[in-house]
Amino acid sequence: MDILNSFATDEKLETEGKVFPLSKTASIKVARSGNPKYVSLLRQKMSEAQLDLVGGDEADQLAESILIDVMAETILVGWKGIVEGGLEVPYSVSKAKEYLKVKDFRRKVASLSENFEAFKLKAEVDQKNV
Repeated sequence: MDILNSFATDEKLETEGKVFPLSKTASIKVARSGNPKYVSLLRQKMSEAQLDLVGGDEADQLAESILIDVMAETILVGWKGIVEGGLEVPYSVSKAKEYLKVKDFRRKVASLSENFEAFKLKAEVDQKNV
């Protein structure tokens, strides 16, 4: 088995993101979960919030809010063809935060960001700007 061929990932792609189709007309650009920007920002926000992971409704809501903020800044890094009220929505971190509050969309983004195969070196194919 060739370990590099089987497991090596493109670190630039992991941080800058890969385009994934959502439909025939819409796509999102997603960075890999656990990339250096993600880890750094997550640590910073958890430290600032002095988050106690023991639990409770308040702690759970704060943890979810932090996760949404971090994902919007480091995981969901672009899109094309996203519309609201018939008008195309330009990508912004604040709009990404709003959309990531929709739990099933957040789960979709998280799932794509954890797709190891998508970020392998050999998986890098014609990345279009989003």
